[in-house]
Amino acid sequence: MKRRKLPRGGEDIIKVLDVSGPMTQKQILGSVSQPERTVRYGIRRLLEKGILKKMSNLSDMRSVFYYLDPAIRDNFEFLVGETVKVSQTA
Repeated sequence: MKRRKLPRGGEDIIKVLDVSGPMTQKQILGSVSQPERTVRYGIRRLLEKGILKKMSNLSDMRSVFYYLDPAIRDNFEFLVGETVKVSQTA
């Protein structure tokens, strides 16, 4: 199987979502040490590749939750084993 090239910051986004579950863009920004533009680009590219999915945030309709596609999640097991620094602020 050919490995897809992940966008810059994509691995950090995947790690955080794998550990923390669905998050808004603002929460992801608070959890990774990447510039805002890099995170926005990474989310957009991961959505295009089908790695991330989004669902409505019913408590705030201006934002959406991003989460890892369960069908794709098994292909990223190598990321789960690494230590991830996740801050709980956001």
